[in-house]
Amino acid sequence: MKIISIYALFAVLTLSMITLIDVIAGIRVTESIHSLSTIFATTTLQEFICIMIFLILPFIQVAVHAYYQRHPRRKPSQ
Repeated sequence: MKIISIYALFAVLTLSMITLIDVIAGIRVTESIHSLSTIFATTTLQEFICIMIFLILPFIQVAVHAYYQRHPRRKPSQ
């Protein structure tokens, strides 16, 4: 679960940094947020799939790790 919280923290920090840079450049906060939503509205299907894979990847990693903790691998007998 720690990795998901780290990913969420990085996402929030990245979006806030992008917005802060726009505000420093003289763009209003609402215009900055609108430009972010416009960016995601103009993505193609292939880009959207790529974004979704990278967003879902931490959840898959946590699920696989939890599965292997509950079901430890058996060592082959010799």
